[in-house]
Amino acid sequence: MAKWMFFFDVDEFVYVAPNNTIKSVLDSLSEYTQFMFEQRHMSSKFCLSVFDDAEQTYRKWGFEKLVYKDFKRGIRWDRKYAAQPRNLYSAGVHLSQDFVGKSIYTRDQRITFFHYHGVIANRGEPCEKLINSTGFYFERHPFVLDTGMRDVAGFVKKFELKMIGSTLQNTHQ
Repeated sequence: MAKWMFFFDVDEFVYVAPNNTIKSVLDSLSEYTQFMFEQRHMSSKFCLSVFDDAEQTYRKWGFEKLVYKDFKRGIRWDRKYAAQPRNLYSAGVHLSQDFVGKSIYTRDQRITFFHYHGVIANRGEPCEKLINSTGFYFERHPFVLDTGMRDVAGFVKKFELKMIGSTLQNTHQ
């Protein structure tokens, strides 16, 4: 049986901050049956434009260009959780309420998840507006640059190429 189980969707990506590993984070939380971690709710339409032309931007993977985090305060964004299954009686989507042991909501940013809501179902180009800024407001709503996933894009691409080969490299997005 697995020591930890994570619960997340296909448009969500678990992210471990630099200088940490998934093992070090899980080891530090081993006294808990479950822990919840925070969401980085990413814009599904504002894209970073730092390339020479728009065509270069459009050829990038979603998490390379969708780098603007919704920074609206006062909203309780969804959180996700990981749990030690040996101590669970049942599991829910965002947390379990039927378990033995302790639970904690981590806010220390060592582990978070990026959520690209609405992007997976869209077979077309998600970029509605190209922006080259560290932050901006849209309809009185703040967005800030968050390049966490973009910074690991090279590792993700190499891993995908190693695991499934070049089959998808020329697939129309």
